[in-house]
Amino acid sequence: MLTTSISLPMEMLAAASLYSRMDSQHSSIDAQLCSHNGEPVSSHGNILLTPSLDLAASGTADLILLPALWRNPMPIVRRSPETIEWIRKQYLNGATFCVAGTGVALMAECGLLDHQPAATHWYYLNRLRKHYPDVLFKPHHLITRAGRIYCAGSVNSVADLMVHIIKRAMGRDIANRVAQQFSHEIRRPFEQTHYADDHTTSHGDEIIVNLQDWLRQNIQSEIDSLRMQDITGLTQRTLNRRFRDATGMSPSQYLQQLRLNHCAELLKSTDLSITEIALQSGYNDPDYFSRQFKQHYQLNPSDFRRSVRGKLFYLETQ
Repeated sequence: MLTTSISLPMEMLAAASLYSRMDSQHSSIDAQLCSHNGEPVSSHGNILLTPSLDLAASGTADLILLPALWRNPMPIVRRSPETIEWIRKQYLNGATFCVAGTGVALMAECGLLDHQPAATHWYYLNRLRKHYPDVLFKPHHLITRAGRIYCAGSVNSVADLMVHIIKRAMGRDIANRVAQQFSHEIRRPFEQTHYADDHTTSHGDEIIVNLQDWLRQNIQSEIDSLRMQDITGLTQRTLNRRFRDATGMSPSQYLQQLRLNHCAELLKSTDLSITEIALQSGYNDPDYFSRQFKQHYQLNPSDFRRSVRGKLFYLETQ
């Protein structure tokens, strides 16, 4: 197994729990490291992981992290029938799973990913497709969601995914603080990168799906409620109700999230000025954009850019 596929998400969860206590919130995380028989596990890098529980004593979990398996995962899968059965029982008891890389083979062996989307490491994609032809592998997505099963194709994608999990469990403010702390691992927001088999993108309301696609493609344009009514042919009241039923947020909240995520990506990956980024993301007033960005990320755009880029490696050429 790859140690970082477990240690990184556990450290992020620990940071979230710490921030929650600092804010005097009641939400906390009790994270336990488990192995099949409770014995220490040596990882690929000769790092010894010491579990606190064996699987039989683990009880029912809310969230389970399955690590990436080193090299060909199939020999480990074949040697792990008890683990496969434990995974199946935990899922039936309501657990949510975060699966890293080739660890997806463990979930697929359970049959829980049949006819469901899944991401995995590209190197073993074809081999896993042969073993599990009913799994809908998504080679162009590093993160997938199928109900309560999240798959991440790489360790960095696990970091992206954990920010989303923390946001759902503990709120946006704590998730943003964790993202800032681990910003060298965070690449792009979950909302921009994942393939979801859930209500956010596959909710069955074709009119709202078409509007979501249009908003993503026209993020730079001036967009108001009248424009969205024209596109959908719905009244304001019906549009708001159907959009919220489908996505869990209002059209304006969804558009704001799209724009702020786009701005964050441009701050990370380009040298555009703050004004240029604002204009490219549909904000005609850079001051208003800066206020909205700070409210969302707890940093103004310039500080956000310095925070992210301060953790990048720089190779000087001679």
